[in-house]
Amino acid sequence: MTTLAWSLCAPPRADAAFAARRAPIPRRAPAPAAGGLRPARGPGAGASPPRAPVVAAASAARASSAASRSRAPSFARRIARAPFALTTARAAAHARPPPASIPRAAAADEPASPSSGFADLGLAPELVAATDAMGLATPTEIQAAAIPAIRAGGHHLVASHTGSGKTLTYLLPIVDAIRAAERESGGARARPKRPKALVVGPTRELAEQVRGVAKFVSHHARFSSELIIGGDRFATQRSNLDRPLDVVVGTPGRLVKHIEEGNLHTSAVTHVVLDEADTLFEAGFGEEIRRLLRPLKKDPSGVKQCVVVSATMSKRVVEEIRAEFPDLNVIDTPSLHKSAPNLKHRFVDCPGSVDKMAVVEQIVSGDFRGAKKTMVFCNTLGSCQAVEYALQESELPVVMYNGDMTSEQRQASMRKFVDGDFQRGTAVVMVCTDLAARGLDFGGGQAGKVEHVVNFDFPMNPIDYIHRSGRTARAGATGKVTNLVTKKDRVLANEIDVAVKLGQPLDSATSSKAVADARQRKETLARKVARQAARGRGRGGAGGGRGGRGGGRAGAAARAAKPQKQTAGAGAGGRRSQRGVRGAARNEAPETRGAARSGRGRRG
Repeated sequence: MTTLAWSLCAPPRADAAFAARRAPIPRRAPAPAAGGLRPARGPGAGASPPRAPVVAAASAARASSAASRSRAPSFARRIARAPFALTTARAAAHARPPPASIPRAAAADEPASPSSGFADLGLAPELVAATDAMGLATPTEIQAAAIPAIRAGGHHLVASHTGSGKTLTYLLPIVDAIRAAERESGGARARPKRPKALVVGPTRELAEQVRGVAKFVSHHARFSSELIIGGDRFATQRSNLDRPLDVVVGTPGRLVKHIEEGNLHTSAVTHVVLDEADTLFEAGFGEEIRRLLRPLKKDPSGVKQCVVVSATMSKRVVEEIRAEFPDLNVIDTPSLHKSAPNLKHRFVDCPGSVDKMAVVEQIVSGDFRGAKKTMVFCNTLGSCQAVEYALQESELPVVMYNGDMTSEQRQASMRKFVDGDFQRGTAVVMVCTDLAARGLDFGGGQAGKVEHVVNFDFPMNPIDYIHRSGRTARAGATGKVTNLVTKKDRVLANEIDVAVKLGQPLDSATSSKAVADARQRKETLARKVARQAARGRGRGGAGGGRGGRGGGRAGAAARAAKPQKQTAGAGAGGRRSQRGVRGAARNEAPETRGAARSGRGRRG
């Protein structure tokens, strides 16, 4: 049986050629029923037609073990091998200059190279000990660039790709500043209800993750922190705030509510962090954010600080932050909006004749047998339910993660996924929506490392693709993203694929065929103009040499012959040549050419 070769989708203007490269695939009936459940498969008494492997990674041993399973395979299919190779010519045809960067205040275009250790960044010894306990020997690129800048003060926007260690990037220098202020004041600690730093995140999952990192660092640096998020008991949070606190981590809605109730005062706040700032503003928390930023704007001394953090940053969000802080300093890395260097992207063409459910079943089954932790992303709740049912039919353990679940259910799913172990038989596959795509770090250790992300439904925009793919290949690890591409997804998938192969940012990719075609026409025109300019320079340079055009005796004879022809034309009707600048230049001085011709007659 043949195996599936991973292939990329065709360019936007080559749908016919794209489909012609693939052998026709028999359509599988029936489709999933309403509610995400598929009817029983197999004709007659429940027998199922044979199934062909769909994954390229399947080996002969895997095929033989699959054949020995008690349940008969569900269908037979052959998919022609069509490996995709992006040629240099095609890459050049799709190449375009990177989009204009975010306006900068004082950040350097190229951040400082990573130092030899966190101690070289000027951090206190107890904070360096915390990083050593985490197993972090060398700071990442964004940490080496941003930690010294944050320690120096001022308002900063820190933007870097997912998994680059942005939580420690802002947490370490802020805690360092809080501890330094305590030492300068003779050991004065924070007062009840008056924290010194606020860390604001868009979701409770992200807030819980940041609080976990702060809790770990506090074992070495000795500072207090508290978690204030929606969904927890309000009275319990009120009593927890009524004690000395250094750092409060929470969601904007619940923090503002405690401020209005008098349980939290911001007069002593010296640092405010907006984590995943683009999501905060897109989710409609603009008013809450401005309310939390008031104490910083009323600071005449300029000591207080705001740090804005995100993996993707649009110009609109930057403009909103600059409206609050005109002196905002942008710190980013060249990898912003780009694919992680150790991440592999694969695109599987799924036209209408291909059953996506069968494809994802065998992809995830192969990963599970290979002990790879896998996440499957869907765009809707219905898709999540359908994929969950299909994987359970294949006897795979599955957990769900979506907005229709309660926070307790999502926490339980997250624990099962992160703590799952293949050797103990507790590993599970996570089927989720984009709620699990932003700001989550699955444990950080080897046990929680996500090795494969499968996009059952292709993302609607490139920003969602960046965040989904950022769940794997984090902190220098390797990872893989597999995308099931239908006809409606080909334009955006092709744009993302070309950007990945050319090392360009992904945020400029478009799902509009009209926009993609306009870009292609513009690029074609630019290349044509460049070729014409190069050709003109080549012609101009050829005339100056001894053997070039217009040089030597042959060139003089040619120049002497042309005026005779043009003069005859002028004498016949006085008509001026309209064949361009050269023709006009030949007729500019007929008297001179006539004199030369009469001189040649006298010599004869």
